[in-house]
Amino acid sequence: MSRLVPLQGATVLTALPALLKELPASAVSIVLGPEHYQLLPLDKPNIPAAEMHQALPWLLKDICNLPPEDMQLDYLDMPATAGASAKVNVVVASKGFLQQLCKLLVDAGHQPQQILAEELLSRDLLSPQGPTRLIVQQQPGHEVILQVVRDGQLCFSRHLRGYQQLLKSSSTELQFGLLDNLLLEVQRSMDFIEAQLKLPPVREILLLLAHPQLAELPALFQQAGFNQAKVLTLPDNWPWARQLDLPLHWPAIVALHRLQQPAEVAFEAAS
Repeated sequence: MSRLVPLQGATVLTALPALLKELPASAVSIVLGPEHYQLLPLDKPNIPAAEMHQALPWLLKDICNLPPEDMQLDYLDMPATAGASAKVNVVVASKGFLQQLCKLLVDAGHQPQQILAEELLSRDLLSPQGPTRLIVQQQPGHEVILQVVRDGQLCFSRHLRGYQQLLKSSSTELQFGLLDNLLLEVQRSMDFIEAQLKLPPVREILLLLAHPQLAELPALFQQAGFNQAKVLTLPDNWPWARQLDLPLHWPAIVALHRLQQPAEVAFEAAS
């Protein structure tokens, strides 16, 4: 069974204790929404891997709004492109916030197993090998995120502001400007990854939007010339999740799957 619990202006830290009282003690996978972390691309420093975690806070201090001593971070290598320097995507969250979050869970008898950034999870729904794909994703109350994935690796991630009404607009209403603006940003991102990242053209546009008329949206994309658009569906070998609403609950679905799989990038439970 799953449900959404609106916080109604409360913060996660103030709302969580009451919710935890309703749940039996268990292992917990935490998914951070985009408001609780930053995903920052960075030229990969030429230092030994063992020194990366110590060096990254100081390399990020001018582009991250957290002080180095409050950074809890991890990173993943970005795919290499011809003629470009090696880059990494660094995920940064507040160490103080994560410590408070983990303490609430532990005090309630739960065991935090992994802390994941939502933005890195949707690629788990794709096959590890495959062509260049662009995912258009949005959760209620969040910005639209455009992501490009190739061979299971996140190559590009971009937040779009001004689309909070997208999930509340009918498929008919979307045709009065909002969808056109979104499609323009999709095309700009596709042009960017070919011209700047030197990636092959996008072969699939996958829609992962918590929209009540999601099944109708690929046709609207296709009418505008984006013939590769379709709804992103659950992997065939995840039958246990078929009872859940994938567009609405995919972060939790992927997090549950990762509890059984080694995580490529996850914060350790802050101590």
